[in-house]
Formats: sequence, C-alpha cells, structure tokens
Amino acid sequence: MHPHRTPLAVAAGAVLLLALTACSGADASASDPAPAHRATTHRAAAATAAPTKTVGKYDQTWTKGYADTPCSDFLTTMTDHERWVTAADMLTNLRQVDGGDGLPDDSEVDRFQTDMATACEGGSTVKITDIGTSVYLIDPTYKP
Repeated sequence: MHPHRTPLAVAAGAVLLLALTACSGADASASDPAPAHRATTHRAAAATAAPTKTVGKYDQTWTKGYADTPCSDFLTTMTDHERWVTAADMLTNLRQVDGGDGLPDDSEVDRFQTDMATACEGGSTVKITDIGTSVYLIDPTYKP
C-alpha cells in the first residue's frame, strides 16, 4: 500500500462517491433497453460461436460496457482477468487525459484494481466508471 494512503482514505473516498452518485438523479441506463438486448444477443451468439481462442493479457472478454457495469458485477461476476483488464483500460485512459502515454506498470494496475474493489464494497449499484474515476481523482499517485 502506498505510504500516503490508508484503507480508511479509500473507504472515505468511496463514501463520498456514493453520496455524490445518490445526488446525481436517476440512473441514465435504466431507460436504455440496449443492455438487455445486448445480453440476449450475446447469449445467442455464444451458442453458435467458434471455439474460443487464447486470450491475451490485455484482451477484454467482458461484453457489457463499463458504464453499464455495476460494482456488484465487478466484485462477483467478472473473472479476475476481466477485472484486471478493466482496471488497466480505465487507468490507461485516465492517465492519457492527464498527458500520460503508454501503459501503466502491472503493479499499478494491480493496485488500481484493488482500490476499485475496495471502493465498490460501499455500493453495489454504483457504476465502475464512477468508481474508477473517483479512485483516480482521490489518489494523486496514479497520475502520470
């Protein structure tokens, strides 16, 4: 764990995120029929899909969009590989916004994944994009 960050700080950030999310109004994805359609389409495609290929380190196999993925899925439904690639995707993109380039070290991705999971424990319906962004903004050690 980073010497300037404690589990209490991560938990406090998660509580802050939950408070802000609760104040933001209705869930925009609630009126979107696409996630249910995509899930049905994915199941049908999976039944007729070709044999699976080897999955690379950065290949995401999670088919739901991150903005549509709640913490409950991140914690219990995603595989460890899917969680790790999610953390790598989010951390890479957030760092690019701040002028970073290239991929973060695996140890940073591991730490980001752990911090996302800790923050997710506070609210199962919070979307992982909100969690990832909040963790990144709360902890300046993730910035490039």
